[in-house]
Amino acid sequence: MQLEQIDRLIKDEYAFFLQERKGWSLTVGPQDLELVAHALRVLLHARTTPDFLADYLALADCQGKDGGWSPFSADRESTVWVSAFCGLMLIRGHRLLHHERLAHSVRKAIDYFLDTQQQDGRWVDPRWADLDTTSHPVSFFNVVMALNEPHRRSAVLRAWERGVRFIIDHQSADGGWYDEDFHPSGVEITAHLIQDALVADLVIDNRVSGVRESCAKGAAKLYEWQAVDGSWDGENVDHTMDCTRSLMVVTCILGAGHREDVIGRALHWIIANKNAQGWGDFPGLETNLERTCDGLDTLLKYKAYRGSDPDDVIRLWGYIP
Repeated sequence: MQLEQIDRLIKDEYAFFLQERKGWSLTVGPQDLELVAHALRVLLHARTTPDFLADYLALADCQGKDGGWSPFSADRESTVWVSAFCGLMLIRGHRLLHHERLAHSVRKAIDYFLDTQQQDGRWVDPRWADLDTTSHPVSFFNVVMALNEPHRRSAVLRAWERGVRFIIDHQSADGGWYDEDFHPSGVEITAHLIQDALVADLVIDNRVSGVRESCAKGAAKLYEWQAVDGSWDGENVDHTMDCTRSLMVVTCILGAGHREDVIGRALHWIIANKNAQGWGDFPGLETNLERTCDGLDTLLKYKAYRGSDPDDVIRLWGYIP
């Protein structure tokens, strides 16, 4: 895959993404906050965050009194998964924007996750599997620690360790993670857990035993699950993008050698199955903004993955400044 082609695709898809701003920006009205978080991640990785301060402040403004976010309205009960995604975008945005309202929002989010962790280390969300839900606060705490956020530091460290241990302890012997109700195939949840929750430990602190082995087993399972055409999970665009991004960062951090064959096949499939503008959830389905954000993010991370500095990929997860 030529990087010139990737650059052209990024330019075209980013222009389309901006054209559709009314569908993801809180500055024009209420939005699905999961989509908003996906969009802010694109801004971070396209390195255009400083041009969108109002969008980050608008996200802080819809934070609930408890420090979390609900998917659609600040008047509803906060839920963990979307709260972690929003908090993650704000702490990473604040590093570039240096705004006190964002700093205050990040501290409230830290309080929320410390207050909502269960005794066994998990977090729960009725819309997601417990393992997948747990990976997102752990990912948020990964970046809290990587950026040396001092708020309740010792409590964050304890909560983070308990969350990581809960995830490792529930890995299957074959290397995957499964949930019969939400992730029966194991593909998406395995991709999420190794990239969002576990592998950062090897960069930030390396405090929890078994992380390297757990990540390696999870990555090996993803290699095994890839279809001959380069996709995962029955040509699921979302899950294929998740696996591709996961393997890029995990193989870089593990130092186990890049699996360019696997990642290259995946990129070819993702590009071959895009629409004229954006992506749908499966090949041939109409474009939606969330999947388009995922596609842009995947291309941006692939560009970093193919670059000369292996740390560039890790920076796009926020695990190093």
